[in-house]
Amino acid sequence: MAKINPTENNKLIRDAICKIASGRAYDRIQMSKAGTGGVGTARMIHGYVAKIHDNPNDSEYEEYGGTIDVGEFPDETSSSEPIIHKGVMLCGVKNNTNGFLVIPTLYSDVTIVSDAATNYMYVMNYSHADIIQIDPHYSVSIGSSETDPFDPEDNDSPDYDELQKTGRHSKVTYTPTEIVTIVEDQRKNEMASQKWTSQSTDIKIGDSSYTQTNDLIEYKVGSVSVLVRNNKIYIGGEDAVEPLVLGNQLATLMLDFLTECSKITTTTLLGAMPAMNFANFTALQSKIEQFKSKTSFTK
Repeated sequence: MAKINPTENNKLIRDAICKIASGRAYDRIQMSKAGTGGVGTARMIHGYVAKIHDNPNDSEYEEYGGTIDVGEFPDETSSSEPIIHKGVMLCGVKNNTNGFLVIPTLYSDVTIVSDAATNYMYVMNYSHADIIQIDPHYSVSIGSSETDPFDPEDNDSPDYDELQKTGRHSKVTYTPTEIVTIVEDQRKNEMASQKWTSQSTDIKIGDSSYTQTNDLIEYKVGSVSVLVRNNKIYIGGEDAVEPLVLGNQLATLMLDFLTECSKITTTTLLGAMPAMNFANFTALQSKIEQFKSKTSFTK
């Protein structure tokens, strides 16, 4: 009977424990170079979001607040019991309310990496998210530019980074002081833009524009505008000086005027006779309501 080498026996036991603890990551650990992360490598784990530590009233919040718990999928581990990794970091710090942050949806798929040296774990990828926060110190730009199509069948076709732009593009830029949006089609010489600051809003589409400040609102097409400022409305431009009439008051005035005209009489041999066009005054009175607008009103 062959003797069992205690050294080999211990190695077999150690390897068995490592396989149970590391699951499919065991082979990656064995193949990795030593000295890169403690045991030899960082471990990548596929699982699901088991808990989000975002409730200050939870008993675990003080220790794990700002992190998530991730459960391993059964095919990722050799353990018969479910493995839950607690305190998985969502970003570089536990509570990042003023930077880049992604909070995945509860029970959604995630991929995390575990540092064997520090035991810190971080979210690398996710399938669904409840919150995506991007809060930089200077600016954020999000846009899209159309290019000529890439032809994979043409060996002389330019690479993706060398494709010619068609002139169609859109872009939104956020800074601490303003938001600027641009949509442009240079081929048709068309452009729309919007700009928001804490003091004003400007929207431009071709020859039309809209401007709003804390004391002004102006709609403009070409050289014609409607402007609201200082409790007044200017139609045509801010240099307009002709006041608008009040429809009801004008109608009352016209009715009174026509009524008085209808009372005009002429002295004849037969006595006082009404004006010859008396019937016209009566007909005009019935038309007064027709010149009032049904959709536009003034005060």
